[in-house]
Amino acid sequence: MPHYKWLANIIGTTISQGLLADNQVLPSERELAERYEASRDTVRKAVRYMEERGIIYSGHGRGTFVAPAIVRGTTRFIDSFSQDANNRGSVAGQRVLIVEPIAAASMAIAGLLNVRPGDPLIRVYLIRLMDNVPVGLHDAYFVLPPRAKVTPSQIERAGSLYKLLTEKFGFTPVEAVENLSADAAEQKDAHLLGIKKGDPLLICERITLSDRREPIEYCLMKYLSSYRYKTRIAKRCGD
Repeated sequence: MPHYKWLANIIGTTISQGLLADNQVLPSERELAERYEASRDTVRKAVRYMEERGIIYSGHGRGTFVAPAIVRGTTRFIDSFSQDANNRGSVAGQRVLIVEPIAAASMAIAGLLNVRPGDPLIRVYLIRLMDNVPVGLHDAYFVLPPRAKVTPSQIERAGSLYKLLTEKFGFTPVEAVENLSADAAEQKDAHLLGIKKGDPLLICERITLSDRREPIEYCLMKYLSSYRYKTRIAKRCGD
């Protein structure tokens, strides 16, 4: 782990333990460098890393402050389901239903992923678990290198689909576009999630982009209504 991330984790733990209060000013870079025996450059990177993740915020000309707890629980970053579960204090799990090569992308999926109809894709269909309880269904289609193979056992061993794809194929998700809606559970979905047909579901369609801003994943996610989906919005400067 880079030293600045280690330092950010230490400071973040101090904040989560309540040793630094909401909106309290953070010690200066010099003070942090002396306290943790780190270079000023390391401290600067750690502060920027925490600010990007909403743990702290800067007031122009006033200093850097601890973000209120209500926004520290949100993120502007693409997290894997495993990371999201960990952030919630739960244990992530998954039950792999389908892993299959799609020899020819449908016209609809091809349009979303900016490939030609008929191009090969990989489909992964999972039941997502939190503390061994089903909370959602993920039906994902990926653009991977030619002849790439993914197996259920690989996913189970990795514990995280994103982790596996990153380590094995250089999968680099950096940005995503999501559409949210609600719908009533169909019989098949209800059976897999242990709910009744017609119970409400949160529907999330995500298109994930690579570091080159190329579409690499389309995922249809269906969550129980009890699954809380947090996000954060901010007013643009000058508006």
